[in-house]
Amino acid sequence: MEKKKFKIAIIGCGARSVPYAMTLANHEEVELVACADPDINHLRTMLSFTSVKEEDIRIYSDWKDLCDNEKELDGAVIATPNYLHHQPAAEIMKRGIPLALEKPLTTTMKDSEFLLDIVREYRPQLLIGFVLRSTPFYHKVREIIDSGRIGRIISIQADELVTPGISSVISRSPWRRFTALSGGTMMEKCSHDMDLINWFAGGRPVAINSFGGSMIFRPNPSLPQECLNCQLKDSCLYYKEPPFSEAAGDAHLQKTLHDEMDRCIYNIDKDISDNQVVSILYSNGVLVNFTLAFNCRGERAGRNLHIIGTAGRLWGNIDQNQIGVCDTATGETEIMDIPVVNSGHNGGDTRHALELLKMMKDRTYRPNQDAYAGYLSNALCIASDISAAEARQLRLEYDSNGFIQFI
Repeated sequence: MEKKKFKIAIIGCGARSVPYAMTLANHEEVELVACADPDINHLRTMLSFTSVKEEDIRIYSDWKDLCDNEKELDGAVIATPNYLHHQPAAEIMKRGIPLALEKPLTTTMKDSEFLLDIVREYRPQLLIGFVLRSTPFYHKVREIIDSGRIGRIISIQADELVTPGISSVISRSPWRRFTALSGGTMMEKCSHDMDLINWFAGGRPVAINSFGGSMIFRPNPSLPQECLNCQLKDSCLYYKEPPFSEAAGDAHLQKTLHDEMDRCIYNIDKDISDNQVVSILYSNGVLVNFTLAFNCRGERAGRNLHIIGTAGRLWGNIDQNQIGVCDTATGETEIMDIPVVNSGHNGGDTRHALELLKMMKDRTYRPNQDAYAGYLSNALCIASDISAAEARQLRLEYDSNGFIQFI
């Protein structure tokens, strides 16, 4: 007798749907039965990474039609543009369907609190797309912290030094380059990092100060609007298809790009930052400094981490797959090699997607990448942008529901 497969749907079939589709639609225990996206080309690109044929699934142009017609789903993935997360997520959660919701939770505090209220009322199984928690690198960092080896955490320094491929995607994307649609660069690119910092720091963030803006990809009247007409096309790093990161496994994004990639990265209309620094104080006294910078290459590009504790330090770069730990008392240092996993986001994408399968198999299982983790990450991204725009420090005050006010 053939074993019953878990039926899933994917809402939003752009670039971030691909890792879920590659893992789940190709899994022997899962059947992709329906998809929703207004652009059929998105769907076809996503399916090209799977063994699923277009004629074997039900296709909708609107997520509402999918939800109205698909009554027997065991799970769902939402990978729409950021500003379109909250409405389909609310509907799926109210129906009690295990949900993998791409990060960020939403783009505003109001929409995030709307989803938190639904989570508290309906108690759904929800996985927020913080795939970096599933990487071998950050899993090992968490293990070292929990072991007490470096003692109580005093401070954290983290960097996201964005390589050319992703710098291009964010600066040229049809929606990522606009704050109203993506939530801004901190939200789109660094909600991962803010989540990791929250995860490692332990306490609640209580104060934040930030500076940043568009410092590299500014309009240049001496350049044309499109790459093909540019006299610098033989020397410009951002001519049409800049290099992606092999270590991060994000080269598949090249297959999902649109016509915007032919537009000059300097002159294309956008309102997002390309560099930002953030300082955070936590309720338990942990101090954090974070740097975001686009247009980075070479050694230590990508994500760097340095955590100082009362008994030692740990540091590493995720693309180099090594973590160093120094014991303060003895001065001895150990360098640990981290296993390389052939999956996007440095081994996180596949493991993360399989969390949805785990939820469908065990209806009591709830990952710790939950709605409130998404809310805290959002709060830091939004507060960072307010601080930078208003040139002031913000205090974060919590009410009895855990909702945050910026003071």
